[in-house]
Amino acid sequence: RFIFLRDMEKINTRYTRKGWKTMHSKNMAKKIFAGMTMLLVMTLLSGGLLTGCKKSGSVDVITGSDSSKISFSWWGNDARHAYTMDGVDEFQKQNPDIDVEYHYGDWNGYEKRMQVWMKSHTETDVMQINYVWLDTYSRDGSGYYDLYQLKDYIDLDNFTKEDLAFGEKNGKLNAIPIAFNTSTVYYNKKIYDAYGLSLPESWDDYFKAAKMMKKDGIYPIGMAKKQMFLFLIAYYEQTTGKKMFGEDGRFLPGEKDVKTILSFYKRLIDEKVMPSVDQFSDTMFVSGKIAGGMFWVSDAGNCCGGLKAAGGEPVIGEYPDVPGQKLTGWYVKPATMYAVSSLTNHPEEAARLLNYLLNSKEMVRLQGTEKGVPVSRKAVRILHQENAIQSYEAAGNNKMIKERKYMKVLQPVMENDDVLNIFKKNADKYIYGVKDIDFVAKKLYREMCVYNTKEDDSK
Repeated sequence: RFIFLRDMEKINTRYTRKGWKTMHSKNMAKKIFAGMTMLLVMTLLSGGLLTGCKKSGSVDVITGSDSSKISFSWWGNDARHAYTMDGVDEFQKQNPDIDVEYHYGDWNGYEKRMQVWMKSHTETDVMQINYVWLDTYSRDGSGYYDLYQLKDYIDLDNFTKEDLAFGEKNGKLNAIPIAFNTSTVYYNKKIYDAYGLSLPESWDDYFKAAKMMKKDGIYPIGMAKKQMFLFLIAYYEQTTGKKMFGEDGRFLPGEKDVKTILSFYKRLIDEKVMPSVDQFSDTMFVSGKIAGGMFWVSDAGNCCGGLKAAGGEPVIGEYPDVPGQKLTGWYVKPATMYAVSSLTNHPEEAARLLNYLLNSKEMVRLQGTEKGVPVSRKAVRILHQENAIQSYEAAGNNKMIKERKYMKVLQPVMENDDVLNIFKKNADKYIYGVKDIDFVAKKLYREMCVYNTKEDDSK
């Protein structure tokens, strides 16, 4: 009874192919309650209790045997959910001794659930994670299982030392990158051609394009909040030759520098180079409301595929730059990663599933380049053999490889939600004329410094 009451929500959100909503009806809850009550009554009447309570991932499972039941979670769109479930089903056929319970959802729901799982120590055994979460949940390397201890079950030879270094914390391999990611600029060449414009190569090119496009309500480029912040970082670092964040994540610009950043951001909005991030949506690229967009390489298929289907002409553009720049201002990171819970009761089984997800022929064929071009060398060989690596993600990946020597490794603080929100809420006050630039620059600078102090205290 106590186990049921404590885990009612978890049971109601247990996953099947129908997703989170499968067991959310009152009738189903009643059936679960009645069934478990009857089970308890029968057991007590028989003179004994069930023979153990095994913890498997985020769900407490009452069992009479030591079954290898593990859980796996990921986020994504419907297409990703479908092929991942197909892959897990095949894994279970090949490994009948392992029972996998899967949990999935879209990005926002998954991120919120991950916060709860990690803080309450109820995370799944195997999980897809975001790169920034290594810094959030495992600064000392203890937040996730050390995969070096599971090397007998994971083919780490498919990854270079440089690849694995992205997942290391304090000498422990906390996660393995699935694919690499960087901000990439995609344009609808058909729109630029219609105005007789070449694709932008400099920051000034955006303003020239805006002068011609704004009469028709079209923006030369658009992007979401995180990409906007990275866009501004690139501009600041190129034009000043100074880094925005130190190696320790500390915010380095002074108040005068903050004014420069804010002024440029306001100019982008005022002169109709881009819509505000609150107005922006991916559909604007497909519908032609924006002539370009900055997206992750791993998102290229969704954005460019939709534009192509709508009659547009998606092409990869050059990164805007400043002649003679000392810093490029562009960064690379793992797109997504796989990790194993440090609390798993079945590390060997979890490692076998993780290895299957990264290196198996079956999973590689199903996934293709939907998450980006795989890092695993075996996976890349399989895709080449299948002639399945011709895609927008592959084109973006080739561009990233070409430019990677000029890029730095993205620091987690650059996509930290707290940092992004500190910047946006203050910048909005200046952009919309609520406060002047002196007030906003001082407040933004102070809040960034206070955040850094809090970060230092928590390390």
